[in-house]
Amino acid sequence: MNTRPLSVFQRAMLDCGPDFTGQWFTMNAVLRLSAPLDPDVLSAALTNLIARHEILRTRVTDEAQVVSPPGPPVFEVHQGSDPADWLHAPVPPESGPLVVRLVRGDPGLLAVHLHHLVADPGTVWAVCRELAALYSAELGGPAPPMPAAQYGDYAAAEARQRRTTEAGDRAWWETAMARDFVSVRKDENGPPYAERATLLPKAGLAAVHRFARTHRTTPATTLFAALACAMRPCTGPGPRVFTTVFGLRDRPEWRRMLGPCLLTAYVPLPAPPSRLTPEYAVEVRDVLRDCRRHCRFPMPEVRAFRETPDAVPFYEYVPDDWPEPYDFGPVTAQVVAAAGPKDTRAPTTLAIRSRSTAEGTVTAHVSSDGRGWSRDRVRSLWPAVAGQVGAGAAPDSLR
Repeated sequence: MNTRPLSVFQRAMLDCGPDFTGQWFTMNAVLRLSAPLDPDVLSAALTNLIARHEILRTRVTDEAQVVSPPGPPVFEVHQGSDPADWLHAPVPPESGPLVVRLVRGDPGLLAVHLHHLVADPGTVWAVCRELAALYSAELGGPAPPMPAAQYGDYAAAEARQRRTTEAGDRAWWETAMARDFVSVRKDENGPPYAERATLLPKAGLAAVHRFARTHRTTPATTLFAALACAMRPCTGPGPRVFTTVFGLRDRPEWRRMLGPCLLTAYVPLPAPPSRLTPEYAVEVRDVLRDCRRHCRFPMPEVRAFRETPDAVPFYEYVPDDWPEPYDFGPVTAQVVAAAGPKDTRAPTTLAIRSRSTAEGTVTAHVSSDGRGWSRDRVRSLWPAVAGQVGAGAAPDSLR
């Protein structure tokens, strides 16, 4: 075995406690197969895949990433046919960070589960893509190229970068966080809840892209700003804080690398207007840019800069990168379901984890402890968000 340094993301998740390191903190995908796969060929391809990537045989401890020598994969064969039955699966830390299940039935399915400490959504797709290529190679096709970088190399480079920017990062965060933050109105409370929701209707994402192109922002920034404006009637005046997740693959060799190259960062947004304006969208874009520049600073220390410990809303947007079908030799595999971690924690103030879809909608998993964000109040945000980007009419009460 050998060790690699922990990345900033991994340290942040360890600091958050067992809910972020347990067996349900996983990234998941289910693929529908056009014909049965050969289990022996698939097992050989999977063994090769794990040998090629350190991160797929890495155990994350409190002190380091511990990389094991190549060994047999966690590969299971089951009976079944409903993708929903196989979407979530525990990945016990002692089993290795990757579990693959071949599900025989009509239709056949392939389920891939990766622990979030070693994977992000792009890693799930990359694992599926390379596994398909290696399966094809076992049948006589060309072998895929070797990985350009290992995640341990990224973590070591990230640690060096942090040391050179620490003073500037600390000064920026201390200034950004040392101010008053808006509180949520507590006049409408309810019980805790969690549900799936549609943030933007069909064609709503097209409206977001049009706004972004016209006003020099990005789709993610536009959604972020639109949601802030929609939430404005539910809060008092002053700055507000969300959290979000940034992908920081700074070098070309890291962009297709397997691993959790995501960093959690607070975003101290300026006070939003009641309606989304180009000026506010650009202002939000600039704040996000500065957060990306300084987000390798440890988040526990960022939290310590806050004068008040109140929980803040969380918003995450994952752009649609739903993959094209994968070819496992003569067998075609299409992703039919995907999901992030199974939420086993107590609900927080408000958490919105959204992604765009091929149909042009933006869907989300929404959860709240109900304090200030009752189910009805949160549901009223979605037409308001649509109205902010011109994808639908906002209710009069939220204009």
